Amino acid sequence: MKRLKKIGLGVLMSVIVLFAFILIVRKFNDYSYKNTSTPSTGQYYRDVTNIDLYPTAIKGVDVNYIDEGRLQGFRLTPQQKKHKGVVICFGGSEGSPNFEMAQRLSQEGYETFALFMYGMNNQEKSLVRIPLEQFEDVLAYLDKTVIDKGPISVIGASKGAEYALNLASKYPEISNLVLIAPASYNFSGLDFENYGSSWTYEDEELPYIDIRKTSFRSFLTKVILPSIVKAPISYKETYTSAVEQDPLNKQKMIPVKDVKANILMIAGEEDAMWDSAKMASEIKQRCPGAELISYKDAGHVFAGNGILDTGAMRIRTGGSLEGNQQAQKDSDQAIDKFLTEHHRK
Repeated sequence: MKRLKKIGLGVLMSVIVLFAFILIVRKFNDYSYKNTSTPSTGQYYRDVTNIDLYPTAIKGVDVNYIDEGRLQGFRLTPQQKKHKGVVICFGGSEGSPNFEMAQRLSQEGYETFALFMYGMNNQEKSLVRIPLEQFEDVLAYLDKTVIDKGPISVIGASKGAEYALNLASKYPEISNLVLIAPASYNFSGLDFENYGSSWTYEDEELPYIDIRKTSFRSFLTKVILPSIVKAPISYKETYTSAVEQDPLNKQKMIPVKDVKANILMIAGEEDAMWDSAKMASEIKQRCPGAELISYKDAGHVFAGNGILDTGAMRIRTGGSLEGNQQAQKDSDQAIDKFLTEHHRK
């Protein structure tokens, strides 16, 4: 009995020491990352589906919300349109419509649309099984309302780039693509209670990489343990390992052979969310005409110091403050050059 009590006391002391150690490390990380440079973003990132948080008073630009079936988002029409056609913007997994990109380009004279992929009226409520056919509502609206029948360019960032590349493989009406931090594979959606592919077409789920089937070691060391001690989480190895461990991964690559659009890809070589630079290279191997610009000291998001503090957790996005700032400046110029070339009046 005494021996059992001694063992029990030893276990209890070990638990107390471990708990104290975790608390100390959490406090240390709070101190170490207190100066984390959170990218300055619009207040709408507090609730991306709240359309009242988006600015509508933009000098020289008329802003209207469009609710047409599965077409959900903002139309930004410059009072002096300088470029032919339209530019459609999609955000990433957070569900935003990439409003800041649409706003910037509209102020440069492009007619732009900042559109939601999911989460709004007549759309999927979470990022899973999003039908590519919802883009047909966009095409129908453009055909009905846009007098200037010029080129259609689509800009997608991160998960939005995965979506945009899939759209271009199905809809030849898309003339140009700008893919920021792109994926070469179709990955699973991010609803883990209603799990499945991110995308569907003709009521069939597109074959996808299952990110749950990743290396347990990498998930433990890069996600679980950092989250316990409030250190930055990195998802890169989760995605990379899931691809490597899938024997059918080639069948789950986005079918770019049918893409007719001109393509510009932009990636940070220090991307810590997923290996966008490598996946962009894989896309270029299958689309030799695509243009790829990569930045050595930049991450997944070209803002901040490579760590995103959401309040609930810290996420490692990669790159340095200076590298991300320079990549943002240079990539804006590259996008402007690409669009100007393909949207001449």
